[in-house]
Amino acid sequence: MDVFSLLAYGDNGWGDELLHGLGITLALSIATFPVAILLSFLIHWAKVSPYKALRIFGRSYATVFKSLPEILTLLIIYFQSQVIISWVAGWLVPGSTFSISPFLAGLIALSLVISAYGSEVVRAAFNAVGRGQLEAAQSLGMSPFNAFFKVILPQLWRHAIPGFGNLWVILLKDTSLVSVIALHDITHVATLAINTTREPFFFYLVIATVYILLVTLSSRAQKRMEQRASRGFVKVETSNA
Repeated sequence: MDVFSLLAYGDNGWGDELLHGLGITLALSIATFPVAILLSFLIHWAKVSPYKALRIFGRSYATVFKSLPEILTLLIIYFQSQVIISWVAGWLVPGSTFSISPFLAGLIALSLVISAYGSEVVRAAFNAVGRGQLEAAQSLGMSPFNAFFKVILPQLWRHAIPGFGNLWVILLKDTSLVSVIALHDITHVATLAINTTREPFFFYLVIATVYILLVTLSSRAQKRMEQRASRGFVKVETSNA
């Protein structure tokens, strides 16, 4: 039997199922990443807040989600949160039930983990820009809101792209963890195919190739973004002579 026929479409192959699983993987990554970036900024601001309670919350958040294994965070979100939410729903509306889909659980869990690391990317980017930029913008009469979005954010983003690019690659690979809660991503589909066909080497090689291609394309896109964000900036080289 030609193993490549296993990638055929229809009832005789797993090509369409794997393509659908790839779509789920990409959809989960694309949906999670903006949420994680937003949380990264919020957690950073909490960590540097003048209010002690917010500082404690921000630092505890980062410590907890950087310490827990990603798969444990995912299992807690998927199983334990359903129990809590169902209890609350039943208390508010007796007899009602509520469940979290594997996709939503994966989005929440991965957003929490990625944002814990992303807050450090935001911190480093803010430090690279310098507080003097904000003070200069405010001295010209700009509100803190306008100063951030018109002066700080364009410069901050240039410094944050490498860090967030690395986190995007980590996120792409971590989506494979959702297969344990029966979300039909590409890893879960490959596992089903292996159990059916008894061809583990072939299907693991296929999804390994897919992930390598995704990471390679992401790395190229990151370099293009870095080049675009650096337009107009002159690299100064120092000489030891």
